Amino acid sequence: MKQTRHESEFMSLLRVKDKSPEEVATVLGISPRAVYYWLSGSREPRLTIKQTQALCSLLECSVHDLPVYFGPNKNAETPSI
Repeated sequence: MKQTRHESEFMSLLRVKDKSPEEVATVLGISPRAVYYWLSGSREPRLTIKQTQALCSLLECSVHDLPVYFGPNKNAETPSI
């Protein structure tokens, strides 16, 4: 799965599955802002089992396919100037 610089693994997964953060929020019954907090790395998701199942169903994946960390890829190289 190719990521753009600093893009989160979760955002990459959404792109591959052609899903938006807004769709994730709707399926999980949360605000889109909460999903954007995850993507920015400012908050971590705290999903119930039902929400995790719904997310896996939406993304057509198993829980093992979900990234451990939903925020930006902090290991990406930063260009030197």
